[in-house]
Amino acid sequence: MNNISLKKNFFIFVILLTVSVIFFLYIKHPVGNDSSISEWLINFNGGFTRRGLGGEVVIILANLLDLSLRKSIFLVQTILHVSYLALIYLYFKNMKLNILQFFALYAPIFLLYPVAEIEVLGRKEIILFLFFITVIFFSEKKYPSKIINTQIFFVLPIVILLWEQVVLYMPFFSVILIIKNNLNNFKDTFNKLFIIFSPSLLTFIYVFITPLSNSGHELMCNFLIIEFGEKCYMSANMLVSSTIYFDTFSWIHQNANFEHYLRYIIIFILGFMPLNILILKNNFIKKNNFITKNFRLNMLFLSLYSPSLLLFAYGYDWGRWINITYTFSILLYFYLLKNSIISNNLNIKNKIWNRVVRKKALISFMFIIFAFSWNPKTVITGDVASFPGYRIPYKIFKILKN
Repeated sequence: MNNISLKKNFFIFVILLTVSVIFFLYIKHPVGNDSSISEWLINFNGGFTRRGLGGEVVIILANLLDLSLRKSIFLVQTILHVSYLALIYLYFKNMKLNILQFFALYAPIFLLYPVAEIEVLGRKEIILFLFFITVIFFSEKKYPSKIINTQIFFVLPIVILLWEQVVLYMPFFSVILIIKNNLNNFKDTFNKLFIIFSPSLLTFIYVFITPLSNSGHELMCNFLIIEFGEKCYMSANMLVSSTIYFDTFSWIHQNANFEHYLRYIIIFILGFMPLNILILKNNFIKKNNFITKNFRLNMLFLSLYSPSLLLFAYGYDWGRWINITYTFSILLYFYLLKNSIISNNLNIKNKIWNRVVRKKALISFMFIIFAFSWNPKTVITGDVASFPGYRIPYKIFKILKN
């Protein structure tokens, strides 16, 4: 099968996603128990706290534009997600992909996931995705390295104040920094990365050692009630009970069982399969920096996956962790591919596979089943959802009808 041009079909896909994102965010924003809203209620009015910066931004915007707090949150969520989708389209629009790359791009644990699982839509990881894609844009050869060095030095600490778990994905940023700065040995790599990441590391340490007190949390919640008539619930309510001190392991896993763990192993294997095959079949073209000299491509990605295991160990939203890890991984892969840092081979010596790819009807059917017939739920105990390609338009039609 020939390479597939993205320009037309990917544009339609992104437009449909954009319309769905705006629609569902609007429908969600007045819901009193929506988890994505609760995350944006956290603020600094009871004292400094992790994730409080986002709440401060939406409070300032609400006062500035004379909006309700929930409408302010809806506006920020919409701007962030639509900007992310726009940048994704601009980055991919001129690419031509082989069949596995096409499967990997449309994987249901990537762009479709927040729309298919609307409990995830509007959560703060969208800030991570938006920041990472902007770093990738400025990592192209035509831009000087000082742009992304400055970008990560100044902006990443702000991202940590919004969602501190981004530190687990700092290795993805490190790969781009090493390649862009052409760092060749361990000493140069360590020194350069230490300088660039120092503000982020100091910010994370400060977040770690300055938890919000119970009295501060009460002040924060009282402020929300008095000023906006909003109660602390879910993420905002659990701010002082679910900490970042590795004390949530037993609480997370007491209701999980072997079936739940096995399900997510299968989700990881199936969802990452096209990307992982591409990684296994290719490698770095030149050994001209610290990464390419010391890692094979598959070992590099295996190393990058590893830090996210902490999220699975101490966090409940396993579907989100799959989505976040895949998003960073697929974007890094296409960055390496687009900048000719890795090879682009798809030489699968399998008679059955070679027969399948020659039959357009069969491969199209397999693509629809893979991309649009399933997605993981949000939490570890949730079952696999079925046919988001049908459920999303049906849900929109049902809401509009009612």
